[in-house]
Amino acid sequence: MTETIPARSSWKGVNWKIFYTSWGGWTLDGFTAFIYAFLNVVTTEYLLKATGISLSYKDFFLEAFFAVFLLGWGASVIFGPLSDKYGRVKTLAISVILFAVGSILSGIATNAYEFMVFRFIVGLGIGSVWFTGGNAVAEAFPENRRVMGAGMFHTGYYFGFFFAAMAYLVLFPYIGFRGLLMLGALPVVFVAYLGFRTREPERWEKVQKTAEISARKSFLSAFGREYRKTTIAGSIVLIAVIVGLYGGTVYVPDVTTNIISRIPHLAYPTIDLVAAAGAEVSLFTVIGCLIMPFLAEKLGRRTTEITFLVLMAISVFLIYDVVYYTGSLLEMFLAVPLLGLGGADFAVFTLWLPELYPTEFRGSGFAFVTSMGRFFAAAVIFGIGALALAVGFGHAVAYTAIGFIVVIPLVFLMKETRGKGLKEDLNIEK
Repeated sequence: MTETIPARSSWKGVNWKIFYTSWGGWTLDGFTAFIYAFLNVVTTEYLLKATGISLSYKDFFLEAFFAVFLLGWGASVIFGPLSDKYGRVKTLAISVILFAVGSILSGIATNAYEFMVFRFIVGLGIGSVWFTGGNAVAEAFPENRRVMGAGMFHTGYYFGFFFAAMAYLVLFPYIGFRGLLMLGALPVVFVAYLGFRTREPERWEKVQKTAEISARKSFLSAFGREYRKTTIAGSIVLIAVIVGLYGGTVYVPDVTTNIISRIPHLAYPTIDLVAAAGAEVSLFTVIGCLIMPFLAEKLGRRTTEITFLVLMAISVFLIYDVVYYTGSLLEMFLAVPLLGLGGADFAVFTLWLPELYPTEFRGSGFAFVTSMGRFFAAAVIFGIGALALAVGFGHAVAYTAIGFIVVIPLVFLMKETRGKGLKEDLNIEK
């Protein structure tokens, strides 16, 4: 059955310890992912020189490092069934420890090939925090507050982006790219401690008492007759969303740096303007995440997701196919808010996916949809790197805008869940 949403519900019913643990883990994810966006050029140039590879391959390796990171994120699908069997918060705590180890190793890498391995580990840890934390928050919030809770949780990733921008501005001159790559590992001890000390959501505990859940059954159930179409369609839509983030949003610092390099006698230091651009896109995405719940309740999940996909298509084209080549810093800062708001296309899935699957295999369903698309996205981003050598970086990234439009019909294959609560029926297939 599906729970109906009560007319009134108090914030007092929220398990805030679960929220803070999940939000903290997701914030660290955002910091770790985006701090590299500020450091990718200097890191790539240093590692290529250390490895003896010509800098003429820089654009290719910029994409390759992101692609390997996404492969690790895709592999994190294994944590979905584990979170169904062993718990959301405990799996989240293990995940943040894993990406902390990867972050430290990335900071001490001596060549490009070591760095690829360590970025894979970072991606493996980061990938599961979205679905373990997103499900934990969904199951910990009362139904009438759960929709807003999804938006609040998802702001964590972009607050992490904002903190990364500030850390780059303040600390980079002192600790360099190695220190910043390792910085995200420091708060992990606290988040992991909270995770191991926090009780699992009552919804999950209730199902654990009434159903025998194995990781294998949990995973296969996401492809049962009722769920197969949604699982596959959602995975394909996420390919475009992921490519837009890691082929578009994370390169805002690079675009800003490139434009600044073409402006003579600029009054402001480069590092200040690059950090400002990163902070701007992150803050507007936070706004988008907080607007998302209201749009999703008013327009429905499908229409809200399509709205953000269109925003992403327009903004990616404007920034990479127009502004990147006109070299206008003013146009750049005017276009970034649109990209930031469009970035809430991710947040819709934080709300939507927990509604599409019952508690017994919610982790597996959420994990597959958000992780498997990353394998294909990694291939696309590798392709962008190769294409950049032929047509230029800006044009290559601008082509990703097409993906946002192409996947729109697939959004209609996913069930509309507006006005419905979380599914709690026991649907584990034998």
